[in-house]
Amino acid sequence: MQTREKTILLVFAIASIGNLASTVLDSSMLNYATKPLLLLPLLLAWQSVTAFKTRFDRLIAGAFLFSWFGDLLLMMVSSAWGQDVPFFILGLGSFLVAHLFFIAAFWHWKGKRTGLIQQKPWLLLPFLLFWGILMYILWLGLGDLRIPVTAYSLVIIVMTSSAHNLWNLLAVPAKSYLSIGTILFVLSDSLIAVNKFASPFAEASFAIMLTYIVAQYLIYLGAKGMR
Repeated sequence: MQTREKTILLVFAIASIGNLASTVLDSSMLNYATKPLLLLPLLLAWQSVTAFKTRFDRLIAGAFLFSWFGDLLLMMVSSAWGQDVPFFILGLGSFLVAHLFFIAAFWHWKGKRTGLIQQKPWLLLPFLLFWGILMYILWLGLGDLRIPVTAYSLVIIVMTSSAHNLWNLLAVPAKSYLSIGTILFVLSDSLIAVNKFASPFAEASFAIMLTYIVAQYLIYLGAKGMR
């Protein structure tokens, strides 16, 4: 690991701890100070490692960039402007684009090779089962957001299944990082949805951010191992 990358990732680690602390302390000021410093350092670290030389590098960079936009937009939901501007929908849209970048990156890297799920399509069933259960839990509380949430949830399932499709093509530990990272990303998004539309629960913010931060870092490590 290069010195510049280590330094940038140290910023990511400090911001991550600070942001998790903001959820425990219920400090909006600490949240506003740390959340913009989560994905931006990952993006800069990725640039320091790859220089965005290949299409795969640029697609992963796009995913981190739109994740950063999503963080900023969702951060504004509880702000003074949150009542007038649909920050939640804008944030959802930004993360949707981020997932599409991840999907494009995984399929571009695979190329013409046949992935695991392509060889054994029945392996897609657990992902679809999870999606079905999630939508069953959320459905009554979605109201006017049924179409966008359904579309978004399908995209995140495609994202993690696309990553798992690479299982037979990747070496350890990249395949493990990518698998756990994308699953945690889906879990984080699912927790957001359950907390907002179905059943609010204690320490939701902490659980959401912990799974999200670990997810993005593991995807970073997995993508790095794919180069």
